[in-house]
Amino acid sequence: MKDNPIFKLFTSLWLTVALLSLSLVIIFLGTLAQEPMGLNIAVERFFKSWFVDQVAMEAAIKKSAELFGSGVSPVTSEQILGESGLPVFPGGYLVGTLLLMNLLVAYYQRFEWSTKKAGVYVSHLGIITLLVGQIITDILQEESFVHLERGDRRNYSVSFDDNALVFMLPVAGGSNRVVSIPEKMLTVGRKITHPELNGLTLEVEKYWVNAKPMTADQMVKLDGEEQAQYQKEMVDQVFEVMNSRINGMEDHLRENPDAEQRSTLTRLKGRFFEMRSGKVELRVLADMLGLVGEMEMDLYGLKEDSERLVFNSQAVRNLLIKVKAYEDQRTMGSLFSQATKGQLEGCTLSEFENNATDFMTKIKDFPGGAGSNILRNSQKFIERIKGRAKLYYAGTDQGQLGQFFRFIQPLQPAFDQNDRNLPAALLKVTNEKGKSGKYLFTCSSDYQQTVKLDGEGSERWKAIFRPKRHYIGFDLTLVDLKSETYPGTDIDRNFQSRVIVEDGEGSRSVDIYMNNPLRQGGHVFYQSGMNEDRSGTAVQTVLQVVKNPNWITAYIGCVIVTVGLLYQFLYHLVGFARKRKKEARA
Repeated sequence: MKDNPIFKLFTSLWLTVALLSLSLVIIFLGTLAQEPMGLNIAVERFFKSWFVDQVAMEAAIKKSAELFGSGVSPVTSEQILGESGLPVFPGGYLVGTLLLMNLLVAYYQRFEWSTKKAGVYVSHLGIITLLVGQIITDILQEESFVHLERGDRRNYSVSFDDNALVFMLPVAGGSNRVVSIPEKMLTVGRKITHPELNGLTLEVEKYWVNAKPMTADQMVKLDGEEQAQYQKEMVDQVFEVMNSRINGMEDHLRENPDAEQRSTLTRLKGRFFEMRSGKVELRVLADMLGLVGEMEMDLYGLKEDSERLVFNSQAVRNLLIKVKAYEDQRTMGSLFSQATKGQLEGCTLSEFENNATDFMTKIKDFPGGAGSNILRNSQKFIERIKGRAKLYYAGTDQGQLGQFFRFIQPLQPAFDQNDRNLPAALLKVTNEKGKSGKYLFTCSSDYQQTVKLDGEGSERWKAIFRPKRHYIGFDLTLVDLKSETYPGTDIDRNFQSRVIVEDGEGSRSVDIYMNNPLRQGGHVFYQSGMNEDRSGTAVQTVLQVVKNPNWITAYIGCVIVTVGLLYQFLYHLVGFARKRKKEARA
């Protein structure tokens, strides 16, 4: 067997060097990929996988190219969350497994017992224990969180990344029949059934990885916020144009001194800086551009150098057109909000369009006149806002959430480990009689809505989209919490929570703080942080919960490595001492 080519390959030192080199490459690429993909996804795709997929490798390579000044476009969130593509590079699990096999086969090939090397053998055994233990830990370990305010009592922790759609039906005895559907099952077009749902069929019609539910009124306000951002960008552009023109005139007067023109330019610059320091309307800035143009005409002369004139620039003319268009859009938005006040909360798409049409007929009643320009610009505003309404319309016809939040704003997925996505889903729920309704579920709200498709005698399910729960087997009650900072600073010094632990053996009080976690029932509770109110007072504690059935393996591995190293050190130390003693006698 030892002459087998495959056996020789696995005992080769070249294989060891190649695998260690691959490990360095994986660490390098996986670290780079954390920026576009987020820590958790990068770890899963590079280190906790057998192969690195095509999208993950592309993200790492493009980030690497960016570091060297290349202008490549990064991978998008849709690519990261979409199909992973083909496996293109060895992953952490594969390289780690091959290294372990290389070590074991090499020992089988070359192992000869020797007291001189016993410590090395034992140390290697400890390293193997640590490697195997880490793989088992990756598979079995669960991390979650508990959020508690004073007086809160919990017998579960919640996941930071994973969510579940939960259906609950009250049964005799005050308990609930609970059916939990993992978020990963909510793919568009999928039909979900479960024996405990009593004939209900759930069909996923829409799914948003991260989304914000909105009423029609909130959607109109969102348009106003985007217009405000548009105004800021316009203001910056106008200031940039004015600054460039004023600097040009400054250079001209430096070469062609003129006291009167210098005085005029000084007044112009004074007003420019005054306006820049405050909030200025776009029309005021347009007037300022007019003053800059007049100053240029006076300074350069219309006939001598007409191409210098600010209004002779096509870009500036387009800018002024946009300024006027923005002012009209903002006016229309304000008038629309006034006309539909109290009519937008929870309205359907057709009701929203009716409100918009009704606004067009009433626009003449508002101050500012009903000229053709007003009507034309209001029509543009209505078309834009109606287009946004159709884009964001959720499509619900049942359920309390869907009746109130008629619209959904898709958000960019969050990849930072400190940010969490708040998904939403539109589900068509059908009972065994064929009656159906469309319900909206979202993690942005902790409201339990009723799912009921028949008359008064039918079952009333409660449903909620919430973070996945991990039940811990005992009760935890927060009694007090304390947050301290270093004197004279905002730097955190100490977080501490006092909790009551209640299990089958009774209750006890425990303080949880830095380096003093609570260990109970196979769970370890670490003090993770505090959430504060507006006054800066800590009102909610955040405990990180780790469940690791394999926790003892790491300690065993470290002890074995330590014993091996101590043996090896003492063996050589004793041998050296004996040698010196013999030399001294001689």
